[in-house]
Amino acid sequence: MKIQLPNGEKITLDEHIDLNSKIEIVEDLVREWDIAIQAHWGSNKIIFFLDGLSNYLVWHKEEEEKGLEDKDVLSIKKVEQMSGKRKSKSIPFTSLSQPQKEMLFGEVRGAENE
Repeated sequence: MKIQLPNGEKITLDEHIDLNSKIEIVEDLVREWDIAIQAHWGSNKIIFFLDGLSNYLVWHKEEEEKGLEDKDVLSIKKVEQMSGKRKSKSIPFTSLSQPQKEMLFGEVRGAENE
């Protein structure tokens, strides 16, 4: 994983190590940049630096977990569709009212008229 240090230098952190090793690396980097973090707490460089370090830890997966997906977690788009917030742009023909069907195809006879 690549992160940008507060001085602008970009480094790559090893993603193929265990969680405890990652924690040590993060602690070392925070200790190394402690003065800059405290001096420029609200700056974008510090925010991106700390955000990158937190993502490095949060998105850690052990070897046996890699490639597996959580099938119970739905995407934001799917949740919005289920709650009615996001509508499909296509409308099924069966959802059209009789006047709308007639506008498209002329007089449409249903099974009840035959």
